[in-house]
Amino acid sequence: MHRATIFLATGLISFAAAATELEDGTFLFDTDTPVPADVLALVECGAEDEPFATRQPFAGGFVFALQCPGNNENFNQTLVFADNAQGGGARLLRFPGPGKRREGFEDVLSNVRWYPESSEIGEIAVDSDPDSRPTPNICRSEGRWRLEGHPPKSKLVFWRETRDCDGRKGWNVVVGRKGDSVK
Repeated sequence: MHRATIFLATGLISFAAAATELEDGTFLFDTDTPVPADVLALVECGAEDEPFATRQPFAGGFVFALQCPGNNENFNQTLVFADNAQGGGARLLRFPGPGKRREGFEDVLSNVRWYPESSEIGEIAVDSDPDSRPTPNICRSEGRWRLEGHPPKSKLVFWRETRDCDGRKGWNVVVGRKGDSVK
């Protein structure tokens, strides 16, 4: 039994050390490797001093994703684009919605989806509290933005929304084509 415990502990330690950089190039920051100060200085969402953060190659540079306060429905992140892995040339990415639907939330995405082949970033946001919704009758929305140019700016290429918090029916496509979705 003692050997099994030692073997398991050794395996977990080696997994933790190997988990710092994933096969796809995503880097997980930890307490020994701080997020670059130039990146942290741009975060406006009320993140902790040392938030959960990742970095990945994306759209001809690197995108740093830093955790922001959220709720049980959404894992919120602020995204910062940088020219290099050390955070050089860092710029806060903003994600406008159609009309006023994301007003005040342009620098935070919920439940982020990555599409590196098209340099697009997607979001699935759920807000079951009617008093906190930017658009009162909308509970669930999906958006997708393409990063274009250098430095990249996000262009809204798809937006749909529904009153159904489960997202099963009643979708209204506001930007893009019917049948598209954030997967």
